[in-house]
Amino acid sequence: MKMAEKTVDTSSPEYQTDTAVDSSSALPPPPQEVSDLCKETFDKMSDYLMGELTMTVEDYSLLEQMNKVTMNKYFEMKQMTANISTAMQELNDK
Repeated sequence: MKMAEKTVDTSSPEYQTDTAVDSSSALPPPPQEVSDLCKETFDKMSDYLMGELTMTVEDYSLLEQMNKVTMNKYFEMKQMTANISTAMQELNDK
């Protein structure tokens, strides 16, 4: 089943927008105090986000170190188990 195509007349007044900016409606610049507070807010937010990202990187570094230590411990346990198995086999063979 084919859907009917709808054509839109973009020349109608409801689709026309005035792209010219009326200079009398432009907002005045904010007071210096507001600008300073905005800058301070963005600076503090930037510091906060950098701290969060740094902490996340440190967490992943710690996890990586823990994984390496765990991997080494399991390798040591594997060797110890192999040695015990070999010793038990020798005892059983006697």
